[in-house]
Amino acid sequence: MMNPALVPVAFAAVAVAIGGAIVYASVSSEKKRRAALAQVALMLGFSYLDKVPDATLAGLGNFHLFRHGHSKSGRSLMEGKSGDTQVTLLDYQYTTGGGKDSHTYRQTVAIYRGAATGLPEFTLAPEHFWHRIGALFGYQDIDFEASAEFSKHYLLRGPDESAIRAAFGAEALGFFAQNPGWSVESFGGSLAVYRSAKRCKPEEIQSFLVDAANARRALVKAEW
Repeated sequence: MMNPALVPVAFAAVAVAIGGAIVYASVSSEKKRRAALAQVALMLGFSYLDKVPDATLAGLGNFHLFRHGHSKSGRSLMEGKSGDTQVTLLDYQYTTGGGKDSHTYRQTVAIYRGAATGLPEFTLAPEHFWHRIGALFGYQDIDFEASAEFSKHYLLRGPDESAIRAAFGAEALGFFAQNPGWSVESFGGSLAVYRSAKRCKPEEIQSFLVDAANARRALVKAEW
């Protein structure tokens, strides 16, 4: 029978072993993910960088997503041509809060630089219950009588409401009404397209590229 005085030590040793195993499994999983994404980039004819340079991340700081939280990092940077448009793909993560109250968000992001020069600045994101409560107290949410489904699913904000309304024509409203869950940001003629807190599996990258391109196309149709 174990000496009672040694029980806490034994529990601590088990906890350390379990914690070490979890960390090892997580690191191993991330390495496998990056290796698989490198192969996807090769197959697509895209360039690949394992770690996103700090200067590249800093250059994305005008998008709302990249201004959130702390401990920001980017991995698996892929760049190439999708259809007739240049696109940058990356895994991006950031953390909010601290200690036991911290939460880390991870998502796959498509950036279309200079590919939406006719669009005004805006942020489009899935609408949640607290947004509807906020709207009662003046929190901006641009809705459209022409598409109740779009207005139900999405929160749309930006400094020039009339320009945003002009940009969201029937095709854009129809696409997003039928495809809830997207986040799209427009700034300086570039677009960021992603699903908040959702990273694509390596085998999902191609379909994500198609869907992101369709989201972009719905918004810039008038320019094509």
